[in-house]
Amino acid sequence: NYSAGVQEEASEWHDVLTLPIHEGKVTTNKVVGCQGFWGIEAEVGMSRKTFMWFHHAVQLFPNASYLTKGDDDMFLRVPQYLADLRTLPRRGLYWGLMNIARINEGSENGTRMYLYAAGFIATLARDAVEQVVSYEPLKRLVFYPKNATRRSDFYSVGMDHEDMMVGRALYEKNYLGIVYAREKPCHFHDVHVGFCVRPVTSRSVAIHHVRESNYATLMARFGNDTSPSPRNFTRINRYVIDFTCEKKNISLRV
Repeated sequence: NYSAGVQEEASEWHDVLTLPIHEGKVTTNKVVGCQGFWGIEAEVGMSRKTFMWFHHAVQLFPNASYLTKGDDDMFLRVPQYLADLRTLPRRGLYWGLMNIARINEGSENGTRMYLYAAGFIATLARDAVEQVVSYEPLKRLVFYPKNATRRSDFYSVGMDHEDMMVGRALYEKNYLGIVYAREKPCHFHDVHVGFCVRPVTSRSVAIHHVRESNYATLMARFGNDTSPSPRNFTRINRYVIDFTCEKKNISLRV
């Protein structure tokens, strides 16, 4: 069942894709707009939804060079985002606020590590998305979750966190064409609560954990900035791009 607002949006703009997925029951005290863990059933449901979005999007939008996943409590300065995107590689791109995840292989095999983009906004080039959705161990559990006999089956492909799942799939596929575009908290950050809380400033591009009452303030501040210049970045090597933090900085209270 969808709200009247969602149905009206879909009818007028044809920009809503609904997925027949039951996200699962929340089993913790976490609430919308706060950090934390929803419980394994809900987290697996969100991971399935993320995978399904990418799976369908590469087929429904054959001319799209990039695909993005974002949270509904995130404010994005779209003109700035698009200006930056036009300067980034069209192949292999994995862009976002990068974190490190660890895979514990036991005392004999040690620990493996991989990068993943924080889930409030992650942008991938088409070829990178194709790598994610073709990772068979993950694909099987997404389409047939009842085949999992224990929770560790979901953990083994990162489905307990949808953002880690994407990074894990790229890591396990050993895709050599990947290009990590790494953001810094001066541009991509939380506000109010979260792991990376920073004040909103003139440098902010993607702002996570925004309250409903904040959107009008943010639009008043950034809404007229429709033709921004792309931000500067440094190409570290063939695999890594780092965005830099500008010195000029004006704070905004939200």
